[in-house]
Amino acid sequence: MTVSAIASAATKVAISGGAVALILFRMSQAKSRDLRWFGITKPGLVPTAIFVVVYIGWMLASDQLIHWRGPWDFRPWQSAPLLASAMRVLAVCLLGPTAEELLFRGVIFSWLKERIPLTLTILLTAVGWALLHWSYSWAVIGVIVVDGVLLGAARARTGSVVPPIIMHALYNLYAIW
Repeated sequence: MTVSAIASAATKVAISGGAVALILFRMSQAKSRDLRWFGITKPGLVPTAIFVVVYIGWMLASDQLIHWRGPWDFRPWQSAPLLASAMRVLAVCLLGPTAEELLFRGVIFSWLKERIPLTLTILLTAVGWALLHWSYSWAVIGVIVVDGVLLGAARARTGSVVPPIIMHALYNLYAIW
């Protein structure tokens, strides 16, 4: 059990870390693109804080409404080796959200925004991102669409992928515990 838990967590870190590295590498190769185009910029503190607070409120309210998170169960964490738990948090709460936000609210968002209206850009990136989570129930996918709209609104308002990364990381931290 210990070896398989560590191997599973290491695989999650490798995949999500590799995705972040690949996306950042591809961004660095985009010679004609300014990093701001990808949302790689420092956001304002106040708008970021507002979006984070609203997002946490949505996260807690949606969980109360449809119980998407499920019951609190610490047994898997207590039985797993500390290294496996640490790697799982790293993969699911830092590297995974970073990779997904760099791709959806960074690259895809910016590409779409040049071609279609902003509202449609936010909606399409939200739906596309929600469909990435196809293994969940339709109710949870609906929640994820709203999540994506909030993440897209944060990206649009702040011009940065940093607030969506923070918001997404907090959501995943809540979801896995």
